[in-house]
Amino acid sequence: MGDPVHAPPQGGDGVLVAAGGIVGGYALYVKAGKPCYEYNWFSELRARVCGTSKLAPGHAVIRLDFKYDGGGAGKGALLSLFVNDQKVGETRIPKTVPARFSADETFDVGRDTGTPASADYASPFAFTGKLNKVEIDLKPQDQRTARATRDAERRTAYALAVAR
Repeated sequence: MGDPVHAPPQGGDGVLVAAGGIVGGYALYVKAGKPCYEYNWFSELRARVCGTSKLAPGHAVIRLDFKYDGGGAGKGALLSLFVNDQKVGETRIPKTVPARFSADETFDVGRDTGTPASADYASPFAFTGKLNKVEIDLKPQDQRTARATRDAERRTAYALAVAR
């Protein structure tokens, strides 16, 4: 993911992109002038990586590389945060949500309109700078991971249908 943003002189805080919510999801955001990413695994496990320096006023490209371990659904991932192609932080999450984050949460750009995906802010936490563009570059999954993801999504859809 990469987000060309424009931080105003007084700093720009808020959500750049968020998916899911308090039950599970992720958010790429700026808080206290520093870029951060948090992955929320069912509110039981959270992985957060933040830059150590505030964004300089003006243009910046904030990028999160999410390198999935592969080998099936729900495996771990390496999270690397970059600002203008310079790595500013890195962490691991030992497991990921195997299918969907939520049946009733949102995917948002520039704010988080549902419950907060991160424990680090309160929704909507709208970005106060200028967000010019959001790009999400999806890489192909290996066959085992793709099959496991499809199976998990089917089980989730069935469970939701039965619960109604």
